[in-house]
Amino acid sequence: NIYHILGKVKFSDSERTMEVCHNTLANSLSIVPVLEGPTPPPDSRSTSQDSSGQQECYLVFIGCSLKEESVKDWLRQSAKQKPQRKALKTRGMLTQQEIRNIHVKRHLDPLPAGYFYNGTQFVNFFGDKTDFHPLMDQFMNDYVEEANREIEKYNRELEQQEYHDLFEQKP
Repeated sequence: NIYHILGKVKFSDSERTMEVCHNTLANSLSIVPVLEGPTPPPDSRSTSQDSSGQQECYLVFIGCSLKEESVKDWLRQSAKQKPQRKALKTRGMLTQQEIRNIHVKRHLDPLPAGYFYNGTQFVNFFGDKTDFHPLMDQFMNDYVEEANREIEKYNRELEQQEYHDLFEQKP
């Protein structure tokens, strides 16, 4: 059980160090910026600064029956998660909205020989009518190929990004 958390942290959306204090019993949370100013000379008994003179970030957990691995796992979940690779698309994955968007974008593309557009439907020489362009299958394949190029690009960029465990020691 965690009763109280206090410390200094930097959130991923800000460069400022924030002082955090949370009391679980009172359900009170305080997050205030740490005032920047001259720092006192280092105290040999204190470790609030690292060797470069910057303030370290830390959290102190007060409670009972705390297990280090459980607290670490909980903190890992609060950190920015590594995005998952995206799966390549197939035609079967296309939503009705995507199919409608493809139709809207491509319905006025040139028709193959033997077809005409009557303003609402596509008609062939035999008088058969369809609501979709006769080349709609090809348009959907083109869409899937383009979407997969984007997904592959995203996945390649994802592989280039480095993600470190919060508790991994930096060299």
